Amino acid sequence: MMKTGNTSRTGFAGGHSGRGSLSAFALAAALGLSLGFMPSPAPADFDGEWWNSKRDLSLQERRARRQQFSEAFMARLGPEYRTNAPFVSQQAVDGLVRAIERYRRIVSSGGWRPFSGKTTIRLNDRGRHVTELRRHLELTGDLRARSRRPRSFDGALQEAVARFQMRHGLVVTGFVGSRTRRALNVPAQVRLRQLETNLVRLRDLMKINRAKRYVLVNIPAFTLQAVERGTLALQSKVVVGKPSTQTHLISARIRALNFYPYWRVPDSIARRDLIPAIRRDPSYFSKLNFRLLPAWGAKPIPAEQIDWSSPDIFKRKFRQEPGRENALGVLRIDMPNKEILYLHDTPQKQLFDQNRRAFSAGCVRVKRVLELAAWLARDVKDWSRMRIDVTVALGKSKNVKLKKPVPVHFVYMTAWAGSSGTVHFRSDLYGRDGTNIRVAEAEQGVVPGAGAIAP
Repeated sequence: MMKTGNTSRTGFAGGHSGRGSLSAFALAAALGLSLGFMPSPAPADFDGEWWNSKRDLSLQERRARRQQFSEAFMARLGPEYRTNAPFVSQQAVDGLVRAIERYRRIVSSGGWRPFSGKTTIRLNDRGRHVTELRRHLELTGDLRARSRRPRSFDGALQEAVARFQMRHGLVVTGFVGSRTRRALNVPAQVRLRQLETNLVRLRDLMKINRAKRYVLVNIPAFTLQAVERGTLALQSKVVVGKPSTQTHLISARIRALNFYPYWRVPDSIARRDLIPAIRRDPSYFSKLNFRLLPAWGAKPIPAEQIDWSSPDIFKRKFRQEPGRENALGVLRIDMPNKEILYLHDTPQKQLFDQNRRAFSAGCVRVKRVLELAAWLARDVKDWSRMRIDVTVALGKSKNVKLKKPVPVHFVYMTAWAGSSGTVHFRSDLYGRDGTNIRVAEAEQGVVPGAGAIAP
Protein backbone atom coordinates (compact mmCIF):
# COMPACT_ATOMS: atom_id res chain seq x y z
CA MET A 1 0.00 0.00 0.00
CA MET A 2 1.31 3.45 -0.89
CA LYS A 3 1.91 5.91 1.92
CA THR A 4 -0.50 8.81 2.02
CA GLY A 5 0.63 12.39 2.11
CA ASN A 6 -0.40 15.96 1.47
CA THR A 7 -1.26 16.79 -2.12
CA SER A 8 -1.40 20.03 -4.04
CA ARG A 9 -4.81 21.54 -4.58
CA THR A 10 -3.87 23.17 -7.84
CA GLY A 11 -5.39 20.28 -9.79
CA PHE A 12 -2.40 19.37 -11.96
CA ALA A 13 1.15 18.21 -11.47
CA GLY A 14 3.55 21.10 -11.23
CA GLY A 15 0.76 23.65 -10.77
CA HIS A 16 1.22 27.17 -9.44
CA SER A 17 -0.67 29.17 -6.88
CA GLY A 18 -3.58 31.13 -8.21
CA ARG A 19 -5.11 28.15 -10.01
CA GLY A 20 -7.55 27.59 -7.20
CA SER A 21 -9.31 24.23 -7.17
CA LEU A 22 -9.30 23.68 -10.93
CA SER A 23 -9.04 19.93 -11.45
CA ALA A 24 -6.44 18.36 -13.70
CA PHE A 25 -9.29 16.98 -15.80
CA ALA A 26 -10.75 20.44 -16.32
CA LEU A 27 -7.35 21.95 -17.02
CA ALA A 28 -6.54 19.24 -19.55
CA ALA A 29 -9.84 19.89 -21.29
CA ALA A 30 -9.11 23.64 -21.28
CA LEU A 31 -5.76 22.94 -22.90
CA GLY A 32 -7.47 21.12 -25.71
CA LEU A 33 -6.27 17.63 -24.83
CA SER A 34 -8.18 14.60 -26.04
CA LEU A 35 -10.03 13.23 -23.03
CA GLY A 36 -12.66 10.80 -24.20
CA PHE A 37 -15.22 8.50 -22.67
CA MET A 38 -15.02 6.07 -19.80
CA PRO A 39 -12.68 3.28 -20.93
CA SER A 40 -13.94 -0.26 -21.14
CA PRO A 41 -12.90 -2.37 -18.15
CA ALA A 42 -9.71 -4.36 -18.14
CA PRO A 43 -10.04 -8.09 -18.94
CA ALA A 44 -11.56 -10.04 -16.06
CA ASP A 45 -8.44 -12.18 -15.81
CA PHE A 46 -6.52 -9.09 -14.70
CA ASP A 47 -8.47 -7.82 -11.72
CA GLY A 48 -5.27 -7.07 -9.84
CA GLU A 49 -5.55 -9.89 -7.33
CA TRP A 50 -2.75 -11.96 -8.87
CA TRP A 51 -0.66 -8.81 -9.41
CA ASN A 52 -0.42 -8.00 -5.73
CA SER A 53 -0.81 -11.57 -4.56
CA LYS A 54 1.55 -13.12 -2.04
CA ARG A 55 1.17 -16.49 -3.74
CA ASP A 56 4.42 -18.08 -4.74
CA LEU A 57 4.23 -17.75 -8.52
CA SER A 58 7.25 -18.93 -10.46
CA LEU A 59 9.16 -16.48 -12.65
CA GLN A 60 7.86 -18.30 -15.71
CA GLU A 61 4.27 -17.98 -14.50
CA ARG A 62 4.71 -14.28 -13.80
CA ARG A 63 6.15 -13.69 -17.25
CA ALA A 64 3.31 -15.63 -18.87
CA ARG A 65 0.70 -13.62 -16.94
CA ARG A 66 2.36 -10.32 -17.87
CA GLN A 67 2.59 -11.36 -21.51
CA GLN A 68 -1.11 -12.26 -21.48
CA PHE A 69 -1.94 -8.93 -19.86
CA SER A 70 0.11 -7.01 -22.42
CA GLU A 71 -1.46 -8.84 -25.37
CA ALA A 72 -4.98 -8.23 -24.03
CA PHE A 73 -4.41 -4.48 -23.77
CA MET A 74 -2.64 -4.30 -27.12
CA ALA A 75 -5.51 -6.13 -28.83
CA ARG A 76 -8.05 -3.73 -27.35
CA LEU A 77 -6.17 -0.42 -27.49
CA GLY A 78 -3.55 -1.11 -30.15
CA PRO A 79 -5.46 0.09 -33.25
CA GLU A 80 -5.62 3.61 -31.83
CA TYR A 81 -1.85 3.69 -31.30
CA ARG A 82 -0.70 1.89 -34.42
CA THR A 83 1.22 4.03 -36.90
CA ASN A 84 -0.67 3.26 -40.12
CA ALA A 85 0.66 6.19 -42.12
CA PRO A 86 4.16 7.07 -43.38
CA PHE A 87 6.45 8.71 -40.83
CA VAL A 88 7.15 11.34 -43.50
CA SER A 89 3.92 12.91 -44.76
CA GLN A 90 1.95 16.14 -44.62
CA GLN A 91 -0.41 14.40 -42.20
CA ALA A 92 2.57 13.76 -39.90
CA VAL A 93 3.67 17.40 -40.18
CA ASP A 94 0.17 18.64 -39.30
CA GLY A 95 0.01 16.22 -36.37
CA LEU A 96 3.30 17.44 -34.93
CA VAL A 97 2.26 21.09 -35.34
CA ARG A 98 -0.91 20.40 -33.33
CA ALA A 99 1.08 18.49 -30.70
CA ILE A 100 3.51 21.39 -30.32
CA GLU A 101 0.63 23.79 -29.76
CA ARG A 102 -0.79 21.51 -27.05
CA TYR A 103 2.54 21.02 -25.28
CA ARG A 104 3.27 24.74 -25.37
CA ARG A 105 0.02 25.26 -23.47
CA ILE A 106 0.97 22.53 -21.00
CA VAL A 107 4.40 24.11 -20.44
CA SER A 108 2.97 27.61 -20.02
CA SER A 109 0.57 26.22 -17.41
CA GLY A 110 3.36 24.73 -15.32
CA GLY A 111 3.93 21.29 -16.82
CA TRP A 112 3.96 18.31 -14.48
CA ARG A 113 5.79 17.38 -11.31
CA PRO A 114 8.41 14.58 -11.37
CA PHE A 115 7.85 11.42 -9.34
CA SER A 116 10.19 10.87 -6.43
CA GLY A 117 11.29 7.53 -5.02
CA LYS A 118 11.57 4.16 -6.71
CA THR A 119 8.42 2.39 -5.52
CA THR A 120 6.39 0.56 -8.14
CA ILE A 121 2.87 2.02 -8.49
CA ARG A 122 0.21 -0.50 -9.43
CA LEU A 123 -3.45 -1.54 -9.26
CA ASN A 124 -5.15 -1.02 -5.85
CA ASP A 125 -2.35 1.21 -4.50
CA ARG A 126 -3.39 4.42 -2.74
CA GLY A 127 -1.72 7.67 -1.80
CA ARG A 128 -0.04 10.83 -3.03
CA HIS A 129 1.89 9.10 -5.81
CA VAL A 130 -1.34 7.75 -7.28
CA THR A 131 -2.90 11.23 -7.20
CA GLU A 132 0.15 12.69 -8.96
CA LEU A 133 0.09 9.91 -11.56
CA ARG A 134 -3.58 10.59 -12.25
CA ARG A 135 -2.93 14.32 -12.71
CA HIS A 136 -0.04 13.65 -15.07
CA LEU A 137 -2.01 11.25 -17.28
CA GLU A 138 -4.99 13.61 -17.40
CA LEU A 139 -2.68 16.32 -18.74
CA THR A 140 -1.20 14.07 -21.42
CA GLY A 141 -4.65 12.82 -22.45
CA ASP A 142 -3.98 9.19 -21.54
CA LEU A 143 -6.48 9.16 -18.67
CA ARG A 144 -9.95 9.63 -20.09
CA ALA A 145 -12.25 9.17 -17.11
CA ARG A 146 -12.93 10.94 -13.84
CA SER A 147 -12.54 9.00 -10.61
CA ARG A 148 -14.54 9.21 -7.43
CA ARG A 149 -11.43 8.01 -5.59
CA PRO A 150 -8.54 10.04 -7.05
CA ARG A 151 -6.06 8.60 -4.53
CA SER A 152 -6.81 5.00 -5.60
CA PHE A 153 -5.16 3.18 -8.53
CA ASP A 154 -8.25 1.80 -10.29
CA GLY A 155 -8.89 0.08 -13.62
CA ALA A 156 -9.22 3.39 -15.51
CA LEU A 157 -5.81 4.50 -14.28
CA GLN A 158 -4.34 1.13 -15.15
CA GLU A 159 -5.60 1.55 -18.72
CA ALA A 160 -4.20 5.09 -18.82
CA VAL A 161 -0.76 3.78 -17.84
CA ALA A 162 -1.05 1.20 -20.64
CA ARG A 163 -1.89 3.99 -23.10
CA PHE A 164 1.12 6.00 -21.95
CA GLN A 165 3.37 2.96 -22.32
CA MET A 166 2.14 2.29 -25.87
CA ARG A 167 2.81 5.90 -26.88
CA HIS A 168 6.36 5.72 -25.50
CA GLY A 169 7.37 2.35 -26.92
CA LEU A 170 7.46 0.69 -23.50
CA VAL A 171 6.42 -2.81 -22.49
CA VAL A 172 2.69 -2.62 -21.71
CA THR A 173 2.31 -3.67 -18.08
CA GLY A 174 -0.34 -1.34 -16.70
CA PHE A 175 1.84 -0.43 -13.73
CA VAL A 176 4.59 2.12 -13.18
CA GLY A 177 8.00 0.46 -12.92
CA SER A 178 11.43 2.03 -13.32
CA ARG A 179 11.30 2.53 -17.11
CA THR A 180 7.78 3.96 -17.12
CA ARG A 181 8.71 6.21 -14.21
CA ARG A 182 11.74 7.46 -16.14
CA ALA A 183 9.52 8.32 -19.14
CA LEU A 184 6.97 10.04 -16.90
CA ASN A 185 9.75 12.09 -15.32
CA VAL A 186 10.85 13.67 -18.58
CA PRO A 187 9.79 17.34 -18.08
CA ALA A 188 7.09 18.83 -20.30
CA GLN A 189 9.62 21.41 -21.53
CA VAL A 190 11.89 18.61 -22.75
CA ARG A 191 9.01 16.85 -24.51
CA LEU A 192 8.15 20.14 -26.20
CA ARG A 193 11.73 20.57 -27.38
CA GLN A 194 11.70 16.98 -28.64
CA LEU A 195 8.59 17.71 -30.71
CA GLU A 196 10.07 20.91 -32.12
CA THR A 197 13.35 19.17 -33.03
CA ASN A 198 11.54 16.41 -34.86
CA LEU A 199 9.31 18.82 -36.75
CA VAL A 200 12.45 20.40 -38.22
CA ARG A 201 13.72 16.94 -39.18
CA LEU A 202 10.39 15.95 -40.67
CA ARG A 203 10.09 19.05 -42.83
CA ASP A 204 13.60 18.48 -44.13
CA LEU A 205 12.69 14.87 -45.01
CA MET A 206 9.55 15.76 -46.96
CA LYS A 207 11.54 15.87 -50.19
CA ILE A 208 11.90 12.07 -50.15
CA ASN A 209 8.22 11.85 -51.13
CA ARG A 210 9.15 12.93 -54.64
CA ALA A 211 10.06 9.30 -55.28
CA LYS A 212 7.24 7.02 -56.44
CA ARG A 213 8.25 4.53 -53.79
CA TYR A 214 10.95 4.25 -51.15
CA VAL A 215 12.03 2.40 -48.02
CA LEU A 216 12.53 4.26 -44.73
CA VAL A 217 14.04 3.03 -41.46
CA ASN A 218 13.24 5.13 -38.38
CA ILE A 219 16.09 4.11 -36.08
CA PRO A 220 14.72 5.17 -32.62
CA ALA A 221 11.34 3.61 -33.51
CA PHE A 222 12.99 0.30 -34.56
CA THR A 223 10.64 0.36 -37.55
CA LEU A 224 10.91 0.04 -41.34
CA GLN A 225 8.31 1.38 -43.74
CA ALA A 226 7.87 0.73 -47.45
CA VAL A 227 6.02 3.70 -48.94
CA GLU A 228 4.36 3.97 -52.34
CA ARG A 229 2.73 7.14 -53.70
CA GLY A 230 2.47 8.51 -50.18
CA THR A 231 0.76 5.39 -48.81
CA LEU A 232 2.16 2.87 -46.37
CA ALA A 233 2.60 -0.40 -48.27
CA LEU A 234 4.46 -2.42 -45.63
CA GLN A 235 5.76 -1.96 -42.10
CA SER A 236 8.19 -4.15 -40.17
CA LYS A 237 10.06 -4.35 -36.91
CA VAL A 238 13.83 -3.97 -37.27
CA VAL A 239 16.95 -4.40 -35.17
CA VAL A 240 19.35 -1.43 -35.36
CA GLY A 241 22.84 -0.61 -34.12
CA LYS A 242 23.77 -0.46 -30.46
CA PRO A 243 24.70 2.98 -29.06
CA SER A 244 28.34 1.85 -29.23
CA THR A 245 27.98 0.72 -32.88
CA GLN A 246 25.42 3.15 -34.23
CA THR A 247 23.44 2.81 -37.44
CA HIS A 248 24.48 5.80 -39.57
CA LEU A 249 21.95 8.13 -41.15
CA ILE A 250 22.29 7.45 -44.85
CA SER A 251 20.39 7.63 -48.12
CA ALA A 252 21.14 5.03 -50.77
CA ARG A 253 19.47 3.04 -53.55
CA ILE A 254 18.45 -0.61 -53.34
CA ARG A 255 19.76 -2.35 -56.43
CA ALA A 256 19.51 -6.10 -55.86
CA LEU A 257 18.46 -8.98 -53.62
CA ASN A 258 21.15 -11.46 -52.57
CA PHE A 259 19.69 -14.83 -51.52
CA TYR A 260 21.94 -16.96 -49.32
CA PRO A 261 24.80 -14.45 -49.36
CA TYR A 262 28.33 -14.76 -48.04
CA TRP A 263 29.13 -12.52 -45.10
CA ARG A 264 32.44 -10.79 -45.57
CA VAL A 265 33.23 -9.86 -41.99
CA PRO A 266 34.37 -6.23 -41.61
CA ASP A 267 37.87 -5.92 -40.12
CA SER A 268 36.49 -3.97 -37.15
CA ILE A 269 34.11 -6.81 -36.19
CA ALA A 270 36.81 -9.43 -36.77
CA ARG A 271 39.25 -7.65 -34.46
CA ARG A 272 36.75 -6.65 -31.77
CA ASP A 273 34.49 -9.71 -31.64
CA LEU A 274 35.30 -12.66 -33.89
CA ILE A 275 38.98 -13.31 -33.22
CA PRO A 276 38.60 -13.07 -29.40
CA ALA A 277 35.61 -15.45 -29.59
CA ILE A 278 37.55 -17.99 -31.66
CA ARG A 279 40.56 -17.79 -29.35
CA ARG A 280 38.28 -18.59 -26.42
CA ASP A 281 36.59 -21.43 -28.32
CA PRO A 282 38.32 -22.55 -31.57
CA SER A 283 35.30 -24.71 -32.48
CA TYR A 284 33.31 -21.50 -33.04
CA PHE A 285 35.14 -21.03 -36.36
CA SER A 286 33.95 -24.29 -37.93
CA LYS A 287 30.65 -24.50 -36.06
CA LEU A 288 29.42 -21.30 -37.71
CA ASN A 289 31.00 -22.10 -41.06
CA PHE A 290 33.67 -19.39 -41.28
CA ARG A 291 36.63 -19.34 -43.65
CA LEU A 292 39.95 -17.49 -43.29
CA LEU A 293 41.45 -15.85 -46.39
CA PRO A 294 44.86 -14.21 -46.95
CA ALA A 295 42.98 -11.46 -48.86
CA TRP A 296 39.63 -10.93 -50.49
CA GLY A 297 39.37 -13.06 -53.62
CA ALA A 298 42.04 -15.53 -52.47
CA LYS A 299 41.48 -19.19 -51.63
CA PRO A 300 40.69 -20.04 -47.99
CA ILE A 301 43.53 -21.14 -45.72
CA PRO A 302 43.11 -24.80 -44.64
CA ALA A 303 41.87 -24.93 -41.05
CA GLU A 304 44.78 -27.13 -39.90
CA GLN A 305 47.27 -24.47 -41.01
CA ILE A 306 45.76 -21.64 -38.97
CA ASP A 307 47.64 -20.44 -35.89
CA TRP A 308 45.06 -18.52 -33.87
CA SER A 309 47.69 -17.20 -31.46
CA SER A 310 49.70 -15.52 -34.21
CA PRO A 311 49.43 -11.71 -34.48
CA ASP A 312 49.22 -12.20 -38.27
CA ILE A 313 45.67 -13.40 -37.78
CA PHE A 314 44.59 -9.76 -37.57
CA LYS A 315 45.78 -9.24 -41.15
CA ARG A 316 43.55 -11.98 -42.55
CA LYS A 317 40.02 -11.76 -43.90
CA PHE A 318 37.05 -13.69 -42.51
CA ARG A 319 34.12 -14.93 -44.56
CA GLN A 320 31.03 -16.81 -43.42
CA GLU A 321 29.58 -19.27 -45.90
CA PRO A 322 25.93 -19.05 -47.01
CA GLY A 323 23.28 -20.85 -44.97
CA ARG A 324 20.43 -20.29 -42.55
CA GLU A 325 22.91 -19.78 -39.70
CA ASN A 326 24.78 -17.12 -41.64
CA ALA A 327 24.63 -13.80 -39.77
CA LEU A 328 22.82 -12.28 -42.78
CA GLY A 329 20.20 -15.02 -42.73
CA VAL A 330 18.73 -16.05 -46.07
CA LEU A 331 18.65 -12.60 -47.68
CA ARG A 332 20.77 -9.49 -47.96
CA ILE A 333 19.33 -6.37 -49.60
CA ASP A 334 22.07 -4.75 -51.67
CA MET A 335 22.17 -0.96 -51.25
CA PRO A 336 25.72 0.33 -51.98
CA ASN A 337 26.84 3.13 -49.64
CA LYS A 338 30.09 4.42 -48.15
CA GLU A 339 29.19 3.19 -44.64
CA ILE A 340 28.79 -0.40 -45.96
CA LEU A 341 25.38 -0.71 -44.29
CA TYR A 342 22.56 -2.87 -45.57
CA LEU A 343 19.22 -4.43 -44.72
CA HIS A 344 19.19 -8.17 -44.11
CA ASP A 345 17.54 -11.21 -42.57
CA THR A 346 18.81 -12.77 -39.33
CA PRO A 347 18.81 -16.21 -37.68
CA GLN A 348 18.21 -14.44 -34.34
CA LYS A 349 14.46 -14.01 -34.84
CA GLN A 350 13.81 -13.83 -31.08
CA LEU A 351 15.30 -10.32 -30.99
CA PHE A 352 12.22 -8.97 -32.75
CA ASP A 353 10.19 -9.77 -29.63
CA GLN A 354 12.07 -7.10 -27.67
CA ASN A 355 10.68 -3.56 -27.39
CA ARG A 356 14.11 -1.93 -27.61
CA ARG A 357 15.93 -3.54 -30.49
CA ALA A 358 19.39 -1.95 -30.55
CA PHE A 359 21.59 -5.04 -30.86
CA SER A 360 23.45 -4.87 -34.19
CA ALA A 361 26.89 -3.67 -35.22
CA GLY A 362 25.28 -1.03 -37.42
CA CYS A 363 23.36 -2.86 -40.15
CA VAL A 364 19.58 -3.25 -39.98
CA ARG A 365 17.87 -6.63 -39.55
CA VAL A 366 14.33 -6.81 -40.92
CA LYS A 367 11.62 -9.09 -39.52
CA ARG A 368 9.40 -9.10 -42.63
CA VAL A 369 12.35 -9.27 -44.96
CA LEU A 370 10.80 -11.68 -47.50
CA GLU A 371 7.66 -9.54 -47.81
CA LEU A 372 9.90 -6.53 -48.35
CA ALA A 373 11.82 -8.47 -51.02
CA ALA A 374 8.58 -9.30 -52.82
CA TRP A 375 7.55 -5.63 -52.78
CA LEU A 376 10.95 -4.54 -54.10
CA ALA A 377 11.13 -7.17 -56.86
CA ARG A 378 7.54 -7.09 -58.05
CA ASP A 379 8.55 -5.40 -61.34
CA VAL A 380 11.18 -8.05 -62.03
CA LYS A 381 9.83 -10.69 -64.40
CA ASP A 382 8.80 -13.96 -62.71
CA TRP A 383 9.85 -12.82 -59.22
CA SER A 384 6.63 -13.19 -57.25
CA ARG A 385 6.43 -13.93 -53.53
CA MET A 386 6.00 -17.61 -54.44
CA ARG A 387 9.24 -17.55 -56.44
CA ILE A 388 11.01 -15.96 -53.48
CA ASP A 389 9.71 -18.65 -51.11
CA VAL A 390 10.82 -21.40 -53.49
CA THR A 391 14.28 -19.82 -53.76
CA VAL A 392 14.59 -19.75 -49.98
CA ALA A 393 13.41 -23.36 -49.73
CA LEU A 394 16.00 -24.54 -52.27
CA GLY A 395 18.79 -23.01 -50.17
CA LYS A 396 20.98 -21.93 -53.08
CA SER A 397 22.67 -18.58 -53.59
CA LYS A 398 20.93 -16.32 -56.11
CA ASN A 399 21.24 -12.62 -57.00
CA VAL A 400 18.23 -10.74 -58.36
CA LYS A 401 18.80 -7.31 -59.85
CA LEU A 402 15.90 -4.86 -59.52
CA LYS A 403 14.48 -3.41 -62.71
CA LYS A 404 14.68 0.06 -61.19
CA PRO A 405 16.62 1.00 -58.01
CA VAL A 406 14.48 1.94 -55.00
CA PRO A 407 15.59 4.77 -52.66
CA VAL A 408 16.22 3.87 -49.03
CA HIS A 409 16.69 6.28 -46.12
CA PHE A 410 17.88 5.65 -42.55
CA VAL A 411 16.44 8.50 -40.46
CA TYR A 412 16.25 9.56 -36.81
CA MET A 413 12.83 10.58 -35.49
CA THR A 414 12.13 10.35 -31.75
CA ALA A 415 8.66 11.92 -31.87
CA TRP A 416 5.84 11.74 -34.40
CA ALA A 417 2.07 11.87 -34.71
CA GLY A 418 0.23 8.71 -35.72
CA SER A 419 -2.60 8.46 -38.22
CA SER A 420 -5.15 8.99 -35.40
CA GLY A 421 -3.31 12.12 -34.21
CA THR A 422 -1.82 10.34 -31.21
CA VAL A 423 1.64 11.64 -30.31
CA HIS A 424 4.43 9.09 -29.91
CA PHE A 425 7.78 9.54 -28.18
CA ARG A 426 10.87 7.35 -28.17
CA SER A 427 14.12 7.48 -26.23
CA ASP A 428 17.01 9.41 -27.75
CA LEU A 429 18.92 6.22 -28.55
CA TYR A 430 22.10 7.91 -29.83
CA GLY A 431 21.86 11.24 -28.00
CA ARG A 432 21.10 13.26 -31.13
CA ASP A 433 18.22 15.30 -29.67
CA GLY A 434 20.29 17.03 -27.00
CA THR A 435 17.55 16.21 -24.49
CA ASN A 436 19.45 13.73 -22.32
CA ILE A 437 16.71 11.07 -22.72
CA ARG A 438 19.17 8.39 -23.71
CA VAL A 439 18.89 4.69 -22.96
CA ALA A 440 21.94 2.88 -21.67
CA GLU A 441 22.82 -0.36 -23.44
CA ALA A 442 22.81 -2.12 -20.09
CA GLU A 443 19.11 -1.31 -19.69
CA GLN A 444 18.23 -3.83 -22.39
CA GLY A 445 19.34 -6.54 -19.99
CA VAL A 446 20.55 -9.98 -21.00
CA VAL A 447 18.71 -11.04 -24.17
CA PRO A 448 19.42 -14.50 -25.65
CA GLY A 449 21.06 -14.14 -29.05
CA ALA A 450 21.82 -10.44 -28.66
CA GLY A 451 25.54 -11.12 -28.29
CA ALA A 452 25.86 -13.11 -31.51
CA ILE A 453 28.60 -11.86 -33.82
CA ALA A 454 26.80 -10.19 -36.70
CA PRO A 455 26.79 -7.00 -38.81
